Order: sequence, then structure tokens, then C-alpha cells
Amino acid sequence: MIPPHLQATAAEHDLGGFLHRYRRRPGIVGTFFAFAPLAGALALGIREGDLTGALAITLFVWPPLFLWWCVSTRRRLDGGLYVFEGGFADVHGRKVLHAITWPEVRSVQYSTRSLWTGLIPVARSARCVIELRDGGRIELDGSYRTLHRLAEDLHAG
Repeated sequence: MIPPHLQATAAEHDLGGFLHRYRRRPGIVGTFFAFAPLAGALALGIREGDLTGALAITLFVWPPLFLWWCVSTRRRLDGGLYVFEGGFADVHGRKVLHAITWPEVRSVQYSTRSLWTGLIPVARSARCVIELRDGGRIELDGSYRTLHRLAEDLHAG
């Protein structure tokens, strides 16, 4: 099921029937910064014995940061990339960032990069770049759950 605001945009751009939604996952960096003040406060309290400072950070600094992270992550996860018979739409919360028809797409490129330490893979990043006929570019990062399959679907469209 697609949200009403996306249905209206899809009808405006003649995207056709809905086929599939690609969901996003929470980002590692945002999650780290959401919990870093809490971890820092706990470390400060345990190591330095300063329970007052740790309690102040835990009660006054961390909750607003955590609530902001929850709201922004919820918006991010409510969106995703919706594939239609006639194109696709990139949605962030209630905002439709892009609504593109298949004839507007010039190429779809999928690439991965791996960081190795010796013979051990340490990190991997994936990226999908959609080039449009008007010269624009849409870049999708690895926050989409199945980016490789998404790139294949966009390339086939």
C-alpha cells in the first residue's frame, strides 16, 4: 500500500501501477551519534566517579538528542523507493523527493567499494547512481536494504 500523498504524485507523473517498495534501514552514523552522549556519560560516571555530571548529561543532554534521532529516523524509514510500472519515486517521510518516469532515465550504475585490512574485509559500501536525460543525477546509498536488486529493477525498467 502506498501513502495518499504518493498516490497523488504518481498520478500526476503517470507512473502507473505500484510494483514494489524498497525500504531504508537506519544509518550507522546517526545511530552512533544518538547513543554516544549516553555512552560518554556512563563512561564519565564510572571512570571519574562523577555521578552528578553523568546524571546531568543523561537527564538533560541525551533525551533531546535521542528524541530528534527517533523522529528523523522514523521519517527516513517511512519513506523509501517505490517502483511503479511507469517509473519510480524516492520518498522521505511525507515528502516525495523525486518522481521519475522510465523514459527520463538515461542510465543506472551500481558500484561497491570494500575496505580490506590484509585479507580481512573491514567495511563495504554500495552506491547506485541514476543518470537522467536532462543531466540530473540521483544517488542512492547503501541504506536501502537490497540495493543491488533495486539497481537491477531500475536498470530493467
